[in-house]
Amino acid sequence: MKKQQKNKEVLKPSSTKKISSVKSPNKNLKWFLLGGILLLTFVVYYPSLKNDWTNWDDRGYVLENELTKNLSANTFSDFFTTPQVMGNYHPLPMLSLAIDWKLYGENAGGYHRSALLFHLLNTALVFFFILLLMESAWVAAIVAALFAVHPAHTESVAWISERKDIMYVCFFLISLIAYLFYSKSKSVLSYTVCILAFVFSLLSKGQAVTLPIVLLLIDYLKSRKWEWKVIIEKIPFLLLSIAFGLLAVKAQSLSKSIADIPYYTFPEKMLFAAFSLFSYIYKSIIAYPLSAFYPYPLKGNGYSWLIWSSPVFLLVIAWFVIYNFRNNRAVIFGAGVFMVNIALLLQILPVGSAIMADRYTYLAYLGLFFLIAFGWNEIQKAKALSPFLKKMSSVTVFALIIAQSIQAYNRNQIWKNSESLWIDTIEKYDYAPTAHNNLGSYYQKNNRLDEALVQFNDAIRLQEKYPEALINRSDIFRVQGKIQLAIDDCNKAIKYNPEYPGAYMNRGIAMSIAGKYDSAYHDFKMVLKTEPNNANAYGNLGNLMDMKGQVDSAIGAYSKAIFINPSYYDCYGNRARSYLKLNKLKEALNDANSAIQFSPNAGNLYALRADINFSLNQFDLALKDALIAQRNGFNINPEYIEMLKQKTN
Repeated sequence: MKKQQKNKEVLKPSSTKKISSVKSPNKNLKWFLLGGILLLTFVVYYPSLKNDWTNWDDRGYVLENELTKNLSANTFSDFFTTPQVMGNYHPLPMLSLAIDWKLYGENAGGYHRSALLFHLLNTALVFFFILLLMESAWVAAIVAALFAVHPAHTESVAWISERKDIMYVCFFLISLIAYLFYSKSKSVLSYTVCILAFVFSLLSKGQAVTLPIVLLLIDYLKSRKWEWKVIIEKIPFLLLSIAFGLLAVKAQSLSKSIADIPYYTFPEKMLFAAFSLFSYIYKSIIAYPLSAFYPYPLKGNGYSWLIWSSPVFLLVIAWFVIYNFRNNRAVIFGAGVFMVNIALLLQILPVGSAIMADRYTYLAYLGLFFLIAFGWNEIQKAKALSPFLKKMSSVTVFALIIAQSIQAYNRNQIWKNSESLWIDTIEKYDYAPTAHNNLGSYYQKNNRLDEALVQFNDAIRLQEKYPEALINRSDIFRVQGKIQLAIDDCNKAIKYNPEYPGAYMNRGIAMSIAGKYDSAYHDFKMVLKTEPNNANAYGNLGNLMDMKGQVDSAIGAYSKAIFINPSYYDCYGNRARSYLKLNKLKEALNDANSAIQFSPNAGNLYALRADINFSLNQFDLALKDALIAQRNGFNINPEYIEMLKQKTN
């Protein structure tokens, strides 16, 4: 009996046993491995450098965001005092995007280069973090390579709007590395860097609040004694997590991103949370299907076997880990890092209308990749295993990295533009109204109105109470001259969302065209009541006043629009027309010049300036502008050009 007990103790995993790793005698190996991983990462993400903008938040974060587009010494503090942008408090990523705007303007390639540089930096940080943690270049290389090329991470890197993901993880990793130095040296400098990097991570994305728990997991992995000093040193991190966690919740509440999903019961929501968690786990290995948007399952159609089976699979996984590895610090560490960083993102408290998102794995998968590398490491150390099995484990890991690299390379091209992105989503989830609406918006912007109308109709068919799709469809009806249909869609949108400014804006424009000026005036005022700094509302109000013959009021509205948005070239042109009606030719010419400066290829603006110069008896300049307008596609009366030629002779 004593002999059996002794054998049992030998087989039992030790909670205090030092975790050893396969080490290489070659001191230069780590640089060789890191260089190869970074080169592979660049090749995999090279297609993203040619990608364009998407209509998935890119307009709200950059293209139509005055905060991003007006960076200066005077506006610097606004990045930190603005309570939320698109439902998040993340001043540092917004500041980063603003710097990119200064450098690249609307050239999307520059933003993608910045994102790739951050991802390359993060890959290197992952490598050094694991190297310090496990003291093995091979283990660090496996984790870093999987992190670098996993297809789910393309969303965080190839999507311009996800700058917050790659930035918060960057500072998060710096904080972890500093903590590893501190845990060995107890250096005040290392501790200070750890806290400062954590603050920067929190200023990049609220998800960083999990760092204190990850620090505790590192303590557990390293068998650090549980003393009061260990607890006290975590207090600043915990207080920062609470403060920024409250800021994140407030930002989501202000944007109304946190909302109940009324179609499902609480047990159904818990079922979906289990499905999401299991999906994240298996997609770490089998990364399919990936999508920019994962809709909730259709109510009443019956849920798939995978959804119903997910709780069972999770229980089996939990039992397996607890029964076999409950005393294995490395396994608990890896599983803990994953669970801590994914638990808050399981949509138990719904944020948005998606059941899960690839971007949520950017940091969380670090835990699962650690488990893969640790498993490989244990196989390589096992004396009982044959050399063949050890080689096969290495081949398997290498094959996984290559397979995921190829998939990520292709996935980066899916993010090329809005069309490729939403077609891919619809191919996988054709019942997602958001995907149809966004694809329709892309077609609409590119003047493919018939295709856009099909997508908007599909979106409304799938979700009748969809104000955004109704408003988009109303735009097409208005362009087609179907004014009453446009007004009807706006009325429905307002019925479903009485506080939706876009619905009032569109209805106001349609009412203006229909000659219902009082109704249009009311709608534009409703927009300004909700959004007092909406330049477009003032611009449309100016157009309405001009149509009513109230030219002075029109000029006043245009001036407010320009004050709010100094680059609003349409308003410069419209105000120039109003000044021309009042024969204020100097003011009209100044505004026309400003409009052309902002839009140098707009033929209608050159035609306008030609009229102004004609009124100023500057016939040579008028002729020059008229010819430019004609070359740029504006329909100029040939008789007008002949008359100008005669006057210049």
